[in-house]
Amino acid sequence: MAVSEARRSPLCCLLMLAWCTAAISAADPGQKLRILGVFGHSGKSHFDVFKPLLRELARRGHNLTVISYFPRTEADVAAEPLPNYKDISLFSEGSSVLVNVIDLRSVDHSYRRLFRTVFRMNRLAAQACETGLSNPLAKHFVASQEEFDLVITESFNTYCFFALFHWLDAPFIEMSTHQLMPWVYEKLAISHEASYKPAMFARVSRPMGFLDRMWNVFTVWLFTKAADTLYRWRDQSTAEKIFGPGIPDLTERSRNAALMLVNTHFSLHGPQPYPPNVVEVGGMHIPEKNNPLPEDIQKFLDEAREGVLYFNLGSMVKTATMPEDKLTVMLNVLASFPRKVILKWETDELPMKLDNVLVKKWLPQFDILNHPNVKCYFGHGGLLGLSEGVYSGVPMVLMPFYGDQHLNAMAAKARGVAEIVEFTELNEQNLRHALDEVFNNTKYRENARRLSKAFRDRPATPLQTAVWWTEYIGRGNGLPYVKSEASSLPWYVRNLVDVMAAFAAMGLVTLYAIYWVSKRLLCGRKKTKADANHYANSKKKN
Repeated sequence: MAVSEARRSPLCCLLMLAWCTAAISAADPGQKLRILGVFGHSGKSHFDVFKPLLRELARRGHNLTVISYFPRTEADVAAEPLPNYKDISLFSEGSSVLVNVIDLRSVDHSYRRLFRTVFRMNRLAAQACETGLSNPLAKHFVASQEEFDLVITESFNTYCFFALFHWLDAPFIEMSTHQLMPWVYEKLAISHEASYKPAMFARVSRPMGFLDRMWNVFTVWLFTKAADTLYRWRDQSTAEKIFGPGIPDLTERSRNAALMLVNTHFSLHGPQPYPPNVVEVGGMHIPEKNNPLPEDIQKFLDEAREGVLYFNLGSMVKTATMPEDKLTVMLNVLASFPRKVILKWETDELPMKLDNVLVKKWLPQFDILNHPNVKCYFGHGGLLGLSEGVYSGVPMVLMPFYGDQHLNAMAAKARGVAEIVEFTELNEQNLRHALDEVFNNTKYRENARRLSKAFRDRPATPLQTAVWWTEYIGRGNGLPYVKSEASSLPWYVRNLVDVMAAFAAMGLVTLYAIYWVSKRLLCGRKKTKADANHYANSKKKN
């Protein structure tokens, strides 16, 4: 008996080991995924959001193929080889990336801007679709019909790039570099909450008054209808022109996103009623540690104990194109400003020599913002720079121009960490007032510190959150578990229009029944009274 048990014991151990191995294999948390990244927009600031996630996935051993305008440079490869990261570049002769391309003399601030934005976004997307999908490398990739376990793509205005993976029966993740576009709410069956949440492009203040809410609702409706008609037709026709008929409906395909990663955080933009497959990862591009500053910048900051104004209007705005009258205002204020200034300027020198200003064509923004002597950040309200300012606890003066910048600036102002200077109203008086407020009113610094604490305080970093959810979807935990059931319902069912109509009909029927019964009773009483009067009169005559 003892011998038999001794023989059986190793056998049991082997069986147990095999069972555990099978169980681990079935769960396979360490599965190496074949991931395709498709990013057809040529804006560098957009790709700067995606880049940390893609590189971290490659570091974790997943095999990535990334189609974009921003392949890894030789310096990137030398610093970190990542042999499992493969680039397919959309950049070709005749194409361009969106860096220092916004001419401030052509920015529209009139009320017509909303309608111009609709057609401008369509025109830019048409150029991106035509150029990107016609790229020989993109065509070769589609012809190869390569298989992948997961796709990551951008949620913007270029659904035409879904044609680059339309044949794949794999889950896909969308990423938004800003607050969700108006039409995405409908696609994901999310309530927009237009009564208190300003929409992209609406440019309304918080909290909204009655007229603001009317304009907000109209903005949502306008862009949603433009996406469902103008943008949808363009995406489909461009894809079919380049790759031939048989391409499925790309906009409908986008409705099956397994996950949406959004570059926002409720501490800044306010809470939203998101379903489980919409995850906020605001600040994902922010590095975990600071890099050493260049010597001249470090020295300039160290010596500025009275405080420094950091002035940078982002990667797309060309500050040197500022109209002459506005530029004169800005330079006059900076010349008399009693503190040092670091300014991003795209040409070799300023039109006016300023002894207190350090001018650079490029600046390591996050590292500068984390220097203790930087007391104010003057920006345009772009979400990347704004998130870095919030993370660093630096109060701001914001001068928004286009896109989501007004929305972001209003959110920062509502949190008490920023003053807004409208470009159309820029003069020496209001610019000085905004700078004086932020530098001398301690409430901005205190609010910025509180907001920074709330922005940073999370169960995991934004990048860790994005990686976990990406791998979660890649392991097969997709649509059946995280997608809202509302996304498959018609709009009138999702918004209970049919139920409200039924209740209204029942109410009308009930009211009519009450009216009919009351009328019959009233008529009966009148008839009875009339008969009684007639009988009485007849009796008197007799």
